[in-house]
Amino acid sequence: MEKLKLYTVTKPSSDGTFVAGDIIWLSANGDLNSCKGKGWLSKAEWDSSGTNDFEVEPCKTHYLDVSRWSETVRKVEDISK
Repeated sequence: MEKLKLYTVTKPSSDGTFVAGDIIWLSANGDLNSCKGKGWLSKAEWDSSGTNDFEVEPCKTHYLDVSRWSETVRKVEDISK
């Protein structure tokens, strides 16, 4: 996964930390953030056997808005409306 890019989990982790449909992203410092879980795991916590065996694809429904002090997930708006 690339840092500061949103992903949707397509295959859950064996330990249940991440489930299909979760929207996640890596911060610049390597923390793995979850919208559903409303929290984060340090690299040492998520990059371990059983937790790091999930699969992802680029998120198509939301985007990551990054500013100097925050990372905010926003829904992609349908511009045809």
